[in-house]
Amino acid sequence: MTDGSDTGTQGASTSSGAAATSSEVTTDSTSATATSTATTGPTSGDASSTGGACSKQSEPCDAGQQCCDGLTCCAGVPVPRGEEFCSDNCPISDRNAKTDLRPVDAGEVLSRVVALDITTWRYKHDGAEVRHLGPMAQDFKAAFGLWNTDRMIFPLDAAGVSLAAIQGLHRRLVAAEAENDELRARLDRLERRLAALSPAQP
Repeated sequence: MTDGSDTGTQGASTSSGAAATSSEVTTDSTSATATSTATTGPTSGDASSTGGACSKQSEPCDAGQQCCDGLTCCAGVPVPRGEEFCSDNCPISDRNAKTDLRPVDAGEVLSRVVALDITTWRYKHDGAEVRHLGPMAQDFKAAFGLWNTDRMIFPLDAAGVSLAAIQGLHRRLVAAEAENDELRARLDRLERRLAALSPAQP
């Protein structure tokens, strides 16, 4: 009986020790997982339907990262190469993705660009040596009525305004060149008539 009792006690101790060891392993595993999650941070995103990590809104996809469900990797003009990012509102220029197209008066756009207050400045969090150049988002929104906010300028809108202004400037240049050619032709005709009316020199 004594041997059996000792054996049972020993077995219980062994079982208890194994349970404690198992608990420690589980705790260590949980701790390791928590540490790994804390180290990785939110940049890796949640697990997507494909089973891997994904990039969230505005996070990079320039190195082939998978965007989370509902997001697209924004790439191509006007997004610079190497700065691709995930978003649900990419500046896509595909005609098939657009509707409600309306013509633009390039001359009017040019006039508004000329009147736009453009300055150099720095963000409040920038160092004193950092400078940027451009209009204020509020002025841009008031001038062109584009997008749905006056807190930032959508890159595609800025590019579109610039291109329209260039077209407006080109049209003025072509008109000025045509007028200049006409004036030169008229001057040439007048000079020939004056030469014909002048008395011959001895």
